[in-house]
Amino acid sequence: MKKNILYVTSFLAFTLGGISCADSFLELEPKTGQVEANYYKTEDQALLAVAAVYDAYSVQNWQFAPTMADIFSDDAFCGGSNVNDMSQWHEMEMFVMTPENNSSSDLWNRCYSGIYRANLYLQKQEGVSWETEGMKERLEAETLFLRAYLYWDLVRHFGYVPLITDVLPSVEDYKTIPQNTPDEIFTQIASDLLKAVAALPVEIPASEKGRISKGAAQALIARIYLYHEGFVKPVIGVGNWSDGATTIDKTYVQAALEQIITSNQYSLLPDYADLWDWENQNNAESLLEIQYSDKAKSGDWGGWNINGNFSCVWIGVRNPVGDNGRIYPGWSFAQPTWSLYNEFEAGDPRRDVTIYNADERLSSYTKAFMNTGFFNNKYLALNDYIGSGGDPSHNFPRNFVDIRYADVLLMAAELFLTDNPSKALDYFNEVRTRALGDDAALTALTLDAIYHERRVEFGGEGLRKWDLLRRGNDYAAAKINASFNVPSGLPNQSDFAPRTFKAETWGMFPIPASEIRNTNEGVLSQMVPAYK
Repeated sequence: MKKNILYVTSFLAFTLGGISCADSFLELEPKTGQVEANYYKTEDQALLAVAAVYDAYSVQNWQFAPTMADIFSDDAFCGGSNVNDMSQWHEMEMFVMTPENNSSSDLWNRCYSGIYRANLYLQKQEGVSWETEGMKERLEAETLFLRAYLYWDLVRHFGYVPLITDVLPSVEDYKTIPQNTPDEIFTQIASDLLKAVAALPVEIPASEKGRISKGAAQALIARIYLYHEGFVKPVIGVGNWSDGATTIDKTYVQAALEQIITSNQYSLLPDYADLWDWENQNNAESLLEIQYSDKAKSGDWGGWNINGNFSCVWIGVRNPVGDNGRIYPGWSFAQPTWSLYNEFEAGDPRRDVTIYNADERLSSYTKAFMNTGFFNNKYLALNDYIGSGGDPSHNFPRNFVDIRYADVLLMAAELFLTDNPSKALDYFNEVRTRALGDDAALTALTLDAIYHERRVEFGGEGLRKWDLLRRGNDYAAAKINASFNVPSGLPNQSDFAPRTFKAETWGMFPIPASEIRNTNEGVLSQMVPAYK
């Protein structure tokens, strides 16, 4: 129990957390008061309580941030059966989201559900009878990391959100919590992550794969810093990123990335394709993976007791025939664009690892709305991995790779580009030559080359949106708008109505109308220019 805490069922996670991810953050009265009163006494109970926070990090329902980010960007079209299928994603794709958008409210509620669980655990941890040296500090650090991650999701999707770091006495207290500025949210994120870095272990034993390491926290700091520096500061107008004592600046992040690199805990896999082998998860290149499994045998539409990677089916091929029956049928969302397909250089093996070309590999399939013939090959649902219980579409044991070592190297290349071009080039070429061989190594490096490499290296992994935004609104607009310049003569040409990037959205969502209605009048309001 003390080692493998991550495969807790959703039922346990919801019970310990006191609320489900479908609930508003205002619906916080414990549904299992007797359980809570008797809980947080033993170390095993503490482990399960923290697993409930991990659960909020992993929940997908209809708001899985990486999939939505790809659809927002120039890497994927929304797809589906028609324009009304997941209309909330089509609204996002066309920059016409409203406060009634279900994905917006689902994301908001998932994050505040997890924050509530984190706050509850942090409040209760002092009552635990600790047996293992260092366990209290480690679980606290994991919880702080997860809370920071959830606030990171909130601030980059909504901007101005309530900052809640304690469990409040009643629902009425939550109705009066004002919105905080992005600056204040980033300050809290910095505080939580810096504390986590100080306490998390450098090495994670094989028996604990999936738990958070110091390297994962340092890499997340680097990822957030690049977005904060490139987008939040110039567009929203915030100050330097700090917890009030330590400023997370370029020098700090360079040092953090070099600590990861010199820790010898991570390495690039020799073969890029091996990253996406279902039997090779939590491998040497992985710093952070969302853990999914088929262990929730009751996972089904009725109970939503899901531990599997639901998005494998979202992005799948409709009614596939051929390819030796490998492909489990899916719903054709987030179909890769021609823009992404054409970004790959001739002979780059990453293209066919990233993009499944159904027209070439299947004898037939249903060509639905916005069909390109391309599908996200990294997470495509496979018949060999159907779970033994519940609805198969809910129970695919395919982890989502959130942060990997290639990203550490390319972030380091970007941050050292002007200060130490030789070092930046070495980091960059480690990634490039892994895929293309030594002859493809560059002799000089530019920011455009780094962005190209990031796109072909991380296609289908949910990073492109944030890369586009941090290069500025003009850059994002040019790339996003151009992705709808599709080949002429398509049988479904009318599916691709032109879209125009709206800089005033800041790449964010409107605050859910349900939250504005549920709080006291004037407490929450739309602060992002597009939604005022």
